[in-house]
Amino acid sequence: MKTLSKIMQNREYFWTMKNGEKINVDDMTESHLRNVLKLIIRRSEEVQDTCPKNIEDALDMSCYDNTPFCDDWMWK
Repeated sequence: MKTLSKIMQNREYFWTMKNGEKINVDDMTESHLRNVLKLIIRRSEEVQDTCPKNIEDALDMSCYDNTPFCDDWMWK
């Protein structure tokens, strides 16, 4: 069985920049890698802020209206 480090060594990973250009992660400068890591952390924190913090919030359906997910014609 291959270890994760062996798999990652043999595979190329690309990062898509703002302008749409893809670059190999191995070719990124240290400062670019640092900025990417900060971006990932920021986005992770943003997602965590939008997720329910406890089961009561997760089960709270008051934010949903009674609009069906499918059109009425599907049920006729």
